[in-house]
Amino acid sequence: MTFDRWIELVTLALAIVAGIYAALMVIMKPFTEQLKEIARSMEHSSQRIERLFDSQNTLREDLITSRSEHKVINERLDNVEGDVRELKNK
Repeated sequence: MTFDRWIELVTLALAIVAGIYAALMVIMKPFTEQLKEIARSMEHSSQRIERLFDSQNTLREDLITSRSEHKVINERLDNVEGDVRELKNK
């Protein structure tokens, strides 16, 4: 085989590969668009789940703070009730 023949074969092979690639791009475009939309949807869902977990943790921290505040308030009320009893007894 001559050098010119090899050049023709390589050029033909590149043209065939480029044609197959172009055909696949046309065929696969709707699927890739759907996959991109699914990926965006998953990203949005994961952000919503992350925000939900953050708000749940915030509520949990608020509840813990509220419990300790209620405990302090109840102790103060007990102290006030004790002081009132002492004053009544005097």
